[in-house]
Amino acid sequence: MSVSVRRVGVLAAVFWVALQCAAVGQTAVDEELPRTFAQGLASGVGGSFFEYYNFAAIVGIGILAGIAARGIVPLLAFSAASIVGVAIQISPFDLPFDEIMVALTTIAIGALVVRRQSIHPQVASVFFAIAGLYHGYSLSESIVGATTAPLLAYVGGMLLVQIGVGTIACAVAIKLSGQPTHIRGLTIAGILVTVAGAIAAIQAMGFLG
Repeated sequence: MSVSVRRVGVLAAVFWVALQCAAVGQTAVDEELPRTFAQGLASGVGGSFFEYYNFAAIVGIGILAGIAARGIVPLLAFSAASIVGVAIQISPFDLPFDEIMVALTTIAIGALVVRRQSIHPQVASVFFAIAGLYHGYSLSESIVGATTAPLLAYVGGMLLVQIGVGTIACAVAIKLSGQPTHIRGLTIAGILVTVAGAIAAIQAMGFLG
């Protein structure tokens, strides 16, 4: 088995574990508001991993960045917008339809991966920014009311996971894009991302707890 295929296998395994542990992770995040820097950091890292839809979107965006050979610019657009989403969450304002928008953007990201569709850089940046805005808003619901130190640590942990996981996915996609015999791995990853978005949509409509 080649190194590239093994990497895709590891990435898929981590994704699957995150999907299976989503409910557990959400329970842990909801139990107590972070009160220290360390707790905020752990919450930011853990939430980004265990919220399966966010993890799926990050992987998908990383793959799309690799397919388009644009580096991590799309990922940075997503992450920057996530910070804005966090800011809106802790402000008096709300983002409407946040749950369904998170689901739909994740489905769209997965579909683009399956099709290995490269989109115009400006369109991609706007789309990923919208996705990041809603994902950041949704993720940070658990830290509303936290003080400054754990809040900043939460954002740092969230960005650490987003940029780290996305960069790995981007690197794997770049390798596989140049090896036609291994393209199936990207298709499988895209299907998993799409499924994660579909599950999030079903939950948003109230059919799953």
